[in-house]
Amino acid sequence: MATLQVILIFAIFIAGVVLMMTKKLPAILALPLMGILIAAVAGVPFVSADADTQSITDFVLSKGAVKLAGTISVTIFGAIFAKAIQKEGISDAIIRKAAELAGDKPTAIALALTAAIAIIFTAMSGAGPVIMVSQIAIPLFLSAGIEPVVAASLILFGLNIGLLFNVSQYQLYVDTIGMDMNVILSTSAVMGVICVIVTIVYIVVNTRSAKKSAAWAAKAPAKTDVNPVALIMPLVPIVLVFFLKWNAETALLISIIVTVLITKPKEAVQVLSSSVVEGIKDVAGVIGLMMGIGILLNGVSATQTSSLMQPIISAIVPSNPIVYVILFTILSPLALYRGPLNMYGLGSGLAKIMVAAGTLSASAVGMALRSTSVVQCVSDPTNTQNVIVADYANVDVNDILKSTLPYTMVMAFFILLYTAIALF
Repeated sequence: MATLQVILIFAIFIAGVVLMMTKKLPAILALPLMGILIAAVAGVPFVSADADTQSITDFVLSKGAVKLAGTISVTIFGAIFAKAIQKEGISDAIIRKAAELAGDKPTAIALALTAAIAIIFTAMSGAGPVIMVSQIAIPLFLSAGIEPVVAASLILFGLNIGLLFNVSQYQLYVDTIGMDMNVILSTSAVMGVICVIVTIVYIVVNTRSAKKSAAWAAKAPAKTDVNPVALIMPLVPIVLVFFLKWNAETALLISIIVTVLITKPKEAVQVLSSSVVEGIKDVAGVIGLMMGIGILLNGVSATQTSSLMQPIISAIVPSNPIVYVILFTILSPLALYRGPLNMYGLGSGLAKIMVAAGTLSASAVGMALRSTSVVQCVSDPTNTQNVIVADYANVDVNDILKSTLPYTMVMAFFILLYTAIALF
């Protein structure tokens, strides 16, 4: 009976991957459905009168839906901050300044704009900011003679670096697998260095032969009156969290208030209230996805499910650091297409099982998924941001995958190598 249950659970995982990869069922629906089905196959009762007995209605659905409440809270504050940054014209001003400083040399323009994009995404995330950045930056890249595929890819590389220091992204790893926040903070700095170096290599390799193109000439964004102090506001939450050890919610809240007050103090109330409403609206889909992830997590971490899966996962998960690095590097493309190593897909449930198996520490598991998240963030053709930048650059989203995947896998390799040396 146990063997049949395990086979059915793996079948549900595989079916979920196929349905999401083929876009037959969106992740926001597939993940909670999988959590319920896995729990049911494992023998978790649908309802139970005993408060100490886990059930699908209570443990999987009710408690699972709010399992990532901390992550959802940080996500909302982050979205409000991002909207305030956008409304006050700070993100536009940062890109304009970078373009002005870079002059007309393609490599210098690529470096400056990618750095500016990275700074912007330390405070922003989501489709709205990607659209805004693409509208401004892609014409500037193309006017410098940079190929369209490279231009689109550079926005994604910059976004990836910025999100590594975006404090709203950290809580998910704490809530899902119990990763220590101090480990997340310290490793983010190392991951940032690795990704910056590889991104610079990508820029040098792909812009050396670029020539100024009059056909794509574009004007820099129109100047707006932005308080110079406001330009550093995207970095304020990083300082408060990394150096002053504030929690993310407080750091983001203070940053929101200060940003609004130093830019348009007379319109502070209006800007703040509209940022709250529009910011929450922007992340409504993400919140729904996180509720689904919570349901999946509780489905796979229920006592009956864990007892079935732990022996198998313990036998599969590497206990040798060398094997750990090689295996997860080779498998890193499985983060694409909402695959089993995608933290916003099946990866969250798989990570929970791996931690419960006891072979790897929460830090090792978390870093494995963080390394593959780099591949997913930049290279995944199913990402909203990839579709957006491909459309603005007029290129095929799969060409971005081909251009970036070798570099993102190198990033994943060095992140895993660092983990094997420092945290394994």
